[in-house]
Amino acid sequence: MILMKNRYIMFTMMATLLGASSCKKTLQTEPKNSISSNVALQEAAGIEGLVNSLYESLQSTTYYGRNFIVVPELLSDNMRIVNTNSNRFVSESNNTIAATVDLWTAGYSAINRANGVIKYSELVTGLTPLRKKQLQGEAYFIRALVYFDLVKSYGYNPQQIVSGRNLGVPITLDFVENYPADIKYPSRNTVQEVYAQIKADLTAAIGLLDNTFAPKRVSLAAANALRARVALFNGDWADAATFATTALTSGVGTFVDPASATTPALKSAAYATIFTSPSSPESIFELNFEITESAGSDGLSSIYTRSTVGLPPSLAGSGYGDAAPQANLVATYETGDVRKDLLFAITKGSEAILWNQKYPAAKGPQIDNVKLIRVSEMILTRAEANFRNGTAIGASPQADLDRIRLRAGLASVPVTLDAILKERRIELAYEGHRYWDLLRTGSAINKSTTTLPANATPSTIIPFTDFRLLARIPLTEVQNNPNIIQNTGY
Repeated sequence: MILMKNRYIMFTMMATLLGASSCKKTLQTEPKNSISSNVALQEAAGIEGLVNSLYESLQSTTYYGRNFIVVPELLSDNMRIVNTNSNRFVSESNNTIAATVDLWTAGYSAINRANGVIKYSELVTGLTPLRKKQLQGEAYFIRALVYFDLVKSYGYNPQQIVSGRNLGVPITLDFVENYPADIKYPSRNTVQEVYAQIKADLTAAIGLLDNTFAPKRVSLAAANALRARVALFNGDWADAATFATTALTSGVGTFVDPASATTPALKSAAYATIFTSPSSPESIFELNFEITESAGSDGLSSIYTRSTVGLPPSLAGSGYGDAAPQANLVATYETGDVRKDLLFAITKGSEAILWNQKYPAAKGPQIDNVKLIRVSEMILTRAEANFRNGTAIGASPQADLDRIRLRAGLASVPVTLDAILKERRIELAYEGHRYWDLLRTGSAINKSTTTLPANATPSTIIPFTDFRLLARIPLTEVQNNPNIIQNTGY
């Protein structure tokens, strides 16, 4: 098993399984995120609780609750940490060695939980066949999502593998529940092997799920959408367009199109509802945060802005407001683009900066649902896949490009790959996509020193082959597992 000082997965799982009372009555009436191990393995409430803990894993600030959204934006050419800051994510903004995403521990903890659900949901009594399918589908989906995030963090994209560097991450499908009997020391699988496992898990999820609980829990639409995303990264253009079309026609998520807006201000306000609504109308899958689940100053909105519920951002608001768009991203917006209206101008210290308002504390103080898969992403995925493949599955590339641009208040332009990628950059900015898009297309990162903090010393251009662009495997993992090969350069 993947190790951290020989036992981190086991410790994490025991914390999950032993974290609360094993009171049978309580578990039967209100499943919890933390449950006793024997109940987890034998009762329906335990499986329900273990699935709930999978969502809790995704909500963590080390994952989609903050870091996996913020850090890829800072590593790319999209965002930077401003001069007056709280000293958070400065190294990531500067692309310092080993300052990349850090998903290993959180990722494998979630995978082990998913493995437990997959193993024991078939053995447990008390689950209806329909409920069993839903829980199994959620586990397969989340395992696929985590493996996808791990492999793109620690390995190259299948389309852009640098010679001799084709290792991905270890595939572990067994549930670790007994220490040390279940501990194994796996080696890294190839990138291609990990993608094959991801596709197998998503195929299983698609066969199990429906859309009953969308968009706040995993659904059939979400599984098709993630399958489209994975296919895009893998260069499976026909699959990407086909699965994106299936997701778009699922009835989950609505493309917000202010076609009836009579003024630019009304069009801008309509577009903003994608992010100011407590639950986004565009979400195919979003992580739901209740008021009691606020991460406070450690949350996502705290890094991007300073907010007060119901009021415009201000220096008096809660949070840090440390991250701002780089100048080259701001320059990419065309005149009249309503998406630029989500940027809020403010002076922090003595520096004129912009805060983005995609996470405006829409649900409560420093609380937003995190939109993991949006309708707009699927439209752009289909446009790119069809353009690269010379097809028109679901819609023509020109029609999909026009749909995004016209909604933003812009005129139609002839469809090209550059035009599609430009719209993808702007439409999905600040949502954690840009870094991975640069890596999957084999693109260098253009970071002008004039847009970075005064103490920054990165290269202006970071080549695609620079070892810093792949994450460092935790040193304790390499030290304790003799079969793990560290990434080049570390």
